Amino acid sequence: MALMYPGRLFVFGALLLAVAACTKTEFVPDVTLPEIRPIIDATAEFHEIYPAPALISGKESFGLTGPDAEPVPPRELAAQVREELLDAFRQAGVFSKITTFDREPDLILTGRINALHEHYRPRIWTRFPLPYAGKVAADLFDWKTHATDGVADVTLFLLTKDGKLVGTYHGKSSFDENFNPTGEVAPGARLNRALTDAAQQIQEKIVHDQRLRTIASR
Repeated sequence: MALMYPGRLFVFGALLLAVAACTKTEFVPDVTLPEIRPIIDATAEFHEIYPAPALISGKESFGLTGPDAEPVPPRELAAQVREELLDAFRQAGVFSKITTFDREPDLILTGRINALHEHYRPRIWTRFPLPYAGKVAADLFDWKTHATDGVADVTLFLLTKDGKLVGTYHGKSSFDENFNPTGEVAPGARLNRALTDAAQQIQEKIVHDQRLRTIASR
């Protein structure tokens, strides 16, 4: 068995620390909606979803913020949200067909992300000067070591193929809680839960809008 000399051990430890320091958490949108009936018998062409100006400018947070969060450019994140909603609506069967392009669509779907962020951080008491004080308190008293809050706020617009507004559908969900980090509920998971909740609110409103069924039957 080869021995690891102190110099090599130091280098190995430094490499581990460097890798740990480079590890970043990136928010990846993930939306799953339940199947809902009756399906709207129409072809919907899904256009872009645009971030609100405050999200593009950086005036308001967009995505995941925290000690090791990796920022995602606003337009890139908005495109990811659009793709998730498109796939979720397709799987749930909201419309008989939903696509990014159709020669003769019945409806045009577009939207705006008003807010989408999660801010997670260690709670103040975990920074006690005594070594391991935060961990001991968490283990003995089941105190939650981290806090997180956030919101998902999305508005979708449905238009006729000639651009007339048919309906506006809004969904919003927020959270504010304390937690212990685990692999099962990692940073970003609660934001996806809120995004899914907001999308489900929109799904319900679209499916129960009788005006859409009138347009689809023409």
